[in-house]
Amino acid sequence: MKGKNIWKQRACLCLLAFLTGLPGLAGASGRDEVYNPKLDTLYAMIQGGSGYDSFGEERDDLMAVWEGIREMTPARGLEAVTYQLLDCNGDGEPELLTGQDNRITNLFTIRDGRIYRVFSGFYRNAWYYLGNGRFLNQGSGGTGLTILGEYHLDRNGKLVCENYYFTHWDPAMEKEEVYWNTVGVPDRARSKKLAMNPAQFQELQKKRKDKVEKLSWQSLARYGQGRVILSLSQSGEGGAPLLVVIPGEPLEDVHLLTLQAVDVSDSGQVTWQVEKDEPLGKLEAGTRYHFSLALEGTARVTALSYYDRAGYHRKILRISGEDGSLFFN
Repeated sequence: MKGKNIWKQRACLCLLAFLTGLPGLAGASGRDEVYNPKLDTLYAMIQGGSGYDSFGEERDDLMAVWEGIREMTPARGLEAVTYQLLDCNGDGEPELLTGQDNRITNLFTIRDGRIYRVFSGFYRNAWYYLGNGRFLNQGSGGTGLTILGEYHLDRNGKLVCENYYFTHWDPAMEKEEVYWNTVGVPDRARSKKLAMNPAQFQELQKKRKDKVEKLSWQSLARYGQGRVILSLSQSGEGGAPLLVVIPGEPLEDVHLLTLQAVDVSDSGQVTWQVEKDEPLGKLEAGTRYHFSLALEGTARVTALSYYDRAGYHRKILRISGEDGSLFFN
């Protein structure tokens, strides 16, 4: 029986390691907080004022936001960047939209139990909300190429193209042509050529833009009030990972902990043992702190503990294998 219990515990610890390695919702603490790690990273990037490079490679979600506020002070940037939680596909779970001036910079959804980035929008590839889970995409891609797309988000959290128009400059005829498809790419071989001139195409663009809905945005500055922002950065190109902590109020008796799982109950409750305890003292509100972070494996994790006005907190930190985001519970 004793041997059976040992193997049971080992199996549970293996399961714990598997769950710890999952990207997306590992460590999410509730429906209204599931997207907080994404908002925390945006907040930390803007408040730091140094761009998106230190938050990992190929972060289109951060680039799309930084494009609009790179010339602003951190305070102005936090006011200008906005977000909203909205159920866009009617599945009962909210999507996260980030934006600026009613233009959507990112759309995140939950797919297969994980946070998934549906699209990122830039000035030259802009996205807007049309209502009822539908989106408008307007952009340009060089000489003679302008796009106009209409999409909806299905119950699986995937974009479905309804209409996709694009222009093509024909050098032989010296005129601009307009094509249409439902595949969502400017490929003439997969498209139908329309009897539409440039003026008519511009009028179509205007009509579609007039249908854009104004969303109930909240500023990221308001999001940061009274909460502790936690995100992951790195010290230089290819450098060691850093934990970024930005308190919204003073934090007392802060500790950076290394925890080892020593037991898992039948219900999945984990018993942790402190292996390393680094006291950090008091952290002031509105200040950006960086701490070295050891990326632990298997059943060993990093945690942050502190006291605020609400009492004691201990947040266990996990790293997403998908985009390097920080998750915690």
